[in-house]
This record gives sequence, structure tokens and C-alpha cells, in this order.
Amino acid sequence: MRDIKLGDVTISAILEIERPGKTPEDFFIGASNQTAARHAQDMEPFLFDPDTGQIIMAFQSFVVRTPKHTILIDTCNGEDKFTDAVTWPTRPWLDRFHALGLTFEDIDFVLCTHLHIDHTGWNTRLEGGKWVPTFANATYIFSRTEYAYWENVANTGIVPPRQRDGVWQTNCLPIVEAGQALLVDGHYQLDDYVALEPTPGHSPGHCCVRIRSNGFEAVALGDLMHHPLQCREPDWSTPFCWDPLMAAKSRRALLSAAADDGTLLLPTHFPGPTAGHVRKTDDHFKFTFLDDE
Repeated sequence: MRDIKLGDVTISAILEIERPGKTPEDFFIGASNQTAARHAQDMEPFLFDPDTGQIIMAFQSFVVRTPKHTILIDTCNGEDKFTDAVTWPTRPWLDRFHALGLTFEDIDFVLCTHLHIDHTGWNTRLEGGKWVPTFANATYIFSRTEYAYWENVANTGIVPPRQRDGVWQTNCLPIVEAGQALLVDGHYQLDDYVALEPTPGHSPGHCCVRIRSNGFEAVALGDLMHHPLQCREPDWSTPFCWDPLMAAKSRRALLSAAADDGTLLLPTHFPGPTAGHVRKTDDHFKFTFLDDE
């Protein structure tokens, strides 16, 4: 994604990797590859692997630079952790972070849309055999609902299906122990430009991040959507969702509002050029990448 100037705010993406995931039928509950293939006929070819029919997904973070703060939204998979699950190189994320002219000390806030493995990895780094906050000057903002849920998972040992044990212990608890965490309830206004908005379903405390400046608006979606197919089929949630029906409800509500007011969408897992707008078509939506407009 190219840098986006939104009023007085600049938004940059830090890409870890773009790669094929699964076929739509395997990745979305209730999906069929036939329906996906029909939609794909007028969608961008780079959204699908032509040999396997698998969807192409990006893993990335967003940096939001306002006149007041430098804010990091989600932190991908990190380094030195969960190598059985994350089998691709994660160092490119760090290289691209520095290529933006940033150091760890420059980050004022880290906003986690939710606390899954691929959104919290660079929250911490290994130092002297101990996990410590990567961004020493940052306040990390977590949903209190989300944090409590994963704390309970860790304490009970009852790990939800398709989720991974140890993420909270490695990526989140050290932040609290270092005194750098702020747990918030519901809507939270960080400053004049950035706010958290609850969009539960994919996880109990999932949030999107709304960015406003000079009459322009953008929303970083976290895992509200994983692929533009979910605009065409908003009810297609994933098996990784805590509550698939609630996830679909949150997705429909945000897509409907974005179609009405022209909000720019920043979907974490859409491959480049990533950002775009939606318009309503009957009961569904159509996503248009910003570079195509």
C-alpha cells in the first residue's frame, strides 16, 4: 500500500508477507468455491492464486502519524516465536518498519484490534531470555473485554478451537507487567484523530480503528474482513471467529455505514494496494481498491 495522506494524518503500511491462504470453501464458513469463482470473474486477479484457487492474503500493520502522535496498529507475527505456526520469514516486517524512518522509541501508542497471534507478535521481543515490550516509550491499548478473555484462556488452559495457546502469555502479559498497558472499555478516543470502535465477533473484544482529519475518515479493519469476497458475501465468517454470526453482523454494519459515507477502508489482510472503498449493490457490497479509482 502506498502512503495515504488523510488531511493532517499520514497512513503507511508495514507488510510482513503476501501469500496464498486456503480456498474460499476451506477458509469461510458456508462458502463454496463455485460461488467464489463466479465473484472472481470481475475481481482483481491478484486476489487469487491461479493454480490452486486459494485466496491471497497479506499480513501487515499500519502506522498512523498524526500531528500529535505516531501510532502503530497491530504488530503482525513477530520474531523468535510460534515457529511451527508462522513458517515464513518475519524479519521483512522489521526491515520495512525501519525503512519508514522509524525506531522502536518513536512509537507513542500501539493499538491492538484484537489479541490473535498475527496481530500482536511484535508487541514483545526477546531480550536476555525474557519477553519485553518492543516499543519502550509506547502505551499499548487493549480492549479490556479482549484481554480478560485471553487471560481466562491462559488461566484455565481451555484453548478455543483453531487458536494457539501462549499468545497472551508471550505477547500481552509482559506489556502489563512492564506497566505499559492501558485497558479500555468500548469506544475509546485516543486523541483528536484516532478512536477505537467495538466490532465484536471475530473475537470477544475486537475493535476497528477510526481515523479522522479535516473531514476525511478511514477505518483500519483488523480481522473484520480477510478478503474482498466478504464484501460480496458479508455472511461468510471464518472458522477462526469466536462468534461467526456476530462477526457477520459487525461486518454488515460497518460496510453499510462505509458505503453511505465514503469512508476509506484499510483491511489488514487485503493484498496491495489494500486500501479502498465499498459501494452497496443489492444486499451485498463491492470493494474498489484506491489505486483503481
